[in-house]
Amino acid sequence: MKIAVLSGKGGVGKSTVSASLAKVLSERGPVVTADCDVDTPNLGILFGMDDGDFEKEWVSTGEKAVLDKEKCIGCRKCLGICVFSAISWGEGKPEFDRLACEGCGACSLACPVGAIGLEQVENGWIGDAEKGGICIATGQLKMGEAGSGDIVDLVKKRAEQICEKIGAEHTIIDSAAGIGCPVIASVAGIDYAVAVTEPTPSAFSDLERALEVVKHFKIPYGIVINKSTLDSEFSGKMKEVAAERGAEVIGEFPYDKKFLDAAVGMKPVVEIAPEYKGEFEKILEKVGAL
Repeated sequence: MKIAVLSGKGGVGKSTVSASLAKVLSERGPVVTADCDVDTPNLGILFGMDDGDFEKEWVSTGEKAVLDKEKCIGCRKCLGICVFSAISWGEGKPEFDRLACEGCGACSLACPVGAIGLEQVENGWIGDAEKGGICIATGQLKMGEAGSGDIVDLVKKRAEQICEKIGAEHTIIDSAAGIGCPVIASVAGIDYAVAVTEPTPSAFSDLERALEVVKHFKIPYGIVINKSTLDSEFSGKMKEVAAERGAEVIGEFPYDKKFLDAAVGMKPVVEIAPEYKGEFEKILEKVGAL
């Protein structure tokens, strides 16, 4: 079963929930996690891992424009065609801003002499590691590069390969926050979405946007309210709104310093606060993973 943990807003506890769900599942058999927040992957930290623990493989999922100066006739037809403003003019030839270039190929099509081509670039890496019976597939996009959705897709494929190798039945996917490309790539093909939020207007508003993505793919989902005691009254209103819209709140956690202590100690919270294990088990039962 593929379970994605997502949120509309960053910082609500999405990775914290992912780590403990994986830890609880690992007590019943092998489990694989996929850290699909490829701009800032940090799930491994909650299992005591650091960057050096991962076997990395550099990948190329994007292209950049490149000029053959020998062919270029200086006609300037490429100059105004780039909607990303990645082309400027210098010394009679076009110059390409590699950070701005999205590799769309419009300039290549506009060039009458075929002086502009596209070349593959290393735009990120994927890798995996294992600790304490939990395997993590992860990846990271190079700073300034495009193609986050493609990197997420490769991370998920790596997770599938590990599942087949070790006989794991479940994958916990730790998505990026928001509604962008890495989130869409994370939820594609999953069986259930766990949507994490907190009792603040911005978090709840952003959650509604993220759930629109989930609903578009017709994925069953449940809501987890983290830090619920930050504003108990607003938490109650969130539950009322969720019920009115046919959404189920499948889990709830109070604002507790033990969650911070667990993160600082690089551990899932259920390891230092076993009293929360039952709540995570309840979530997994609602999801259908137990």
